Amino acid sequence: MKINRSVLFYVLRLICRYFIALMMFSYASAKILGTQFSSDLSIGERTVNSLNGFMLTWYFYGFSKTYGILIALAQIIAAFLLLFRKTVRMGSVLLLSFMVNIVMVDVFYEIDAATPMAILLTVMGLFLLLSDWKAFKAYFLKEELNTNSYKESLPRKLEKVHWFKFMVIPIMLFGMFFALFKLKENFMKKNHFYGVWKVESSIFTHKIDKVYFELNDRIVVIDTMGKMYRGKVKDIDEETNTFNLKAKHYSRSLSNFVKRKIDTSKIKEGKEIKEERSRLTKLYHEVNNSEPIDLSMNYKLSEDTLLLKQNDLEIKLIKAD
Repeated sequence: MKINRSVLFYVLRLICRYFIALMMFSYASAKILGTQFSSDLSIGERTVNSLNGFMLTWYFYGFSKTYGILIALAQIIAAFLLLFRKTVRMGSVLLLSFMVNIVMVDVFYEIDAATPMAILLTVMGLFLLLSDWKAFKAYFLKEELNTNSYKESLPRKLEKVHWFKFMVIPIMLFGMFFALFKLKENFMKKNHFYGVWKVESSIFTHKIDKVYFELNDRIVVIDTMGKMYRGKVKDIDEETNTFNLKAKHYSRSLSNFVKRKIDTSKIKEGKEIKEERSRLTKLYHEVNNSEPIDLSMNYKLSEDTLLLKQNDLEIKLIKAD
């Protein structure tokens, strides 16, 4: 029995169109109903480095309900466009615009369960695109004859400077790259302490557990009670091996405590309210043993060991993986 290629081609395209549309409707419905991108309530209590790629992705996309609905709308529109022959081309372009990204997220974030279906839908979308390639090429890559009409109205001098774009485009690209490079150099610089350091031993007033030396001389200190202090390392002097470390503790409970006390007081505005806010903040830190860290320290740095000293007090830190 001889197979009619035209019929086979038509049937394959039909199967792809309807299968993709069905899957897009199902994924969109899951997002609207909230059955996709849902995470356990307890996940917010876990540290980021304890989450796998699936947990991170689902928690990130599930954070905004509106964003999920917008993705669902794009999927619904693509599905409707694929159901009708006259709009298949638009539907396949829209489909691939988000399916390629979904495949990359599934692969690189190791969402193994969803990867095969994402790849299948993307391949089907590519089939719809490439099987109608002549029409796409004619529309997107070939200049229609009537587009030459505007050129006839242009001055002849402008027609002769069409080469100007070959100068402008490289300058624009280089300029943007150089600007981003300077931004990185100014705002993402790493000092020689950069990294995560775990306290091995400490003779110190602050019960420090971990120190994060971040980009641009920022610092995060975690104490043994889990409280977080944010600040900066200043005045790093490599000749005297000294620096100043300033960090403050911020938390929701602190802001709630101060706000609650201010709201119940008779003070409403002016200098008095600033003084009261400062007094309440100091009181909170004293009660919770979370007073700001303000230290001038000597340091001794080796490959994976950092020794910090202030008079008779010292902290030994080991570089964490």
